[in-house]
Amino acid sequence: MIEVPETHDTLEGINPPQLTTTLHGHPREQEFLSAAVASGKLHHAMIFEGERGIGKATAAFHLANRLLDRQSAHVPDPESGTFRQIAQGAHPGLLYLTRPKNDQGTGFKSAITVDEIRRLQRFFAMTAAGADSYRVVIIDPVNDLNRNAANALLKLLEEPPARAVFILIGHGIGGLLPTIRSRCQILKFSPLADDEIEQIIREQGGGADDTEIARIAALGGGSARRALLFAQFGGLELKEALDAYLSGPRPDVAQAHKLAEIAGARKNEIHRDILRELVLDRLRDRATQAARSGQLRAAERIATADMALQDRMRMSDAFNLDRKQDFLSLLGDVHELLGATANA
Repeated sequence: MIEVPETHDTLEGINPPQLTTTLHGHPREQEFLSAAVASGKLHHAMIFEGERGIGKATAAFHLANRLLDRQSAHVPDPESGTFRQIAQGAHPGLLYLTRPKNDQGTGFKSAITVDEIRRLQRFFAMTAAGADSYRVVIIDPVNDLNRNAANALLKLLEEPPARAVFILIGHGIGGLLPTIRSRCQILKFSPLADDEIEQIIREQGGGADDTEIARIAALGGGSARRALLFAQFGGLELKEALDAYLSGPRPDVAQAHKLAEIAGARKNEIHRDILRELVLDRLRDRATQAARSGQLRAAERIATADMALQDRMRMSDAFNLDRKQDFLSLLGDVHELLGATANA
């Protein structure tokens, strides 16, 4: 049993990317990286861009194994010492940067700070690069860099150390400094196909039967992580309960309180996150339907509400508002909006 360091997005019962030996999908990206390594033309800084939960971090660790283990084939060998060291965060040639733990030791910070980039600077200062050895940095995700950290990283990208390879995981890179983007080679990773997600769910032991697995895969929207959350944490039941509430002609107060109790549980952030995603999905589906039927004003109103709700969720987290009451209020607002735009 290999113990992998906990990160801010570690999920119980779901393999982290360090331990995932099979990368589903992305054949072009895999072929491109293999050819670049074989030819010695691998770019010193790459952004693996795409939606969250589609295998970008797994691809990054596969590449790290290939670069740091000279005996490695195209896929990592879980029996090798290099694989174990990388997974445990103990390999001297790899630094994996993600959001650090809070100073109090509980939970994680909301951003990758400049102190983490200073760790990166020390990493290069304390390691030597031989003629055939790499030093690999994975930043996951680069979206979490705060402004000071991004500027500090930029300086390293402008004058990269010898034999350094930076792999930046990006869940969309619109907000990333243009100067960082311009110094990186960007590889775009596409959402996974439903059949690929079904295979991942089976490998992780989620879903009761083929029909349920197919439903869960479709709800994943191309993201294996999202589908696995649904499979492992009762996503189908939560969706059915939310659909029943939002489809009712009038808000069912008792039903709303049950959902808000689930979202408000302090030890149940995963269920809250699933419910939030489902609410946003419902809005986006309604906006799409409205636009296709020519109800452009309704579509615009719903799209505006979608962005406002995302801001509201971020503010709720930042100010640690009462979770149950916040979600209860959100449910009422969304029910009212969907009702007002149903026949607009």
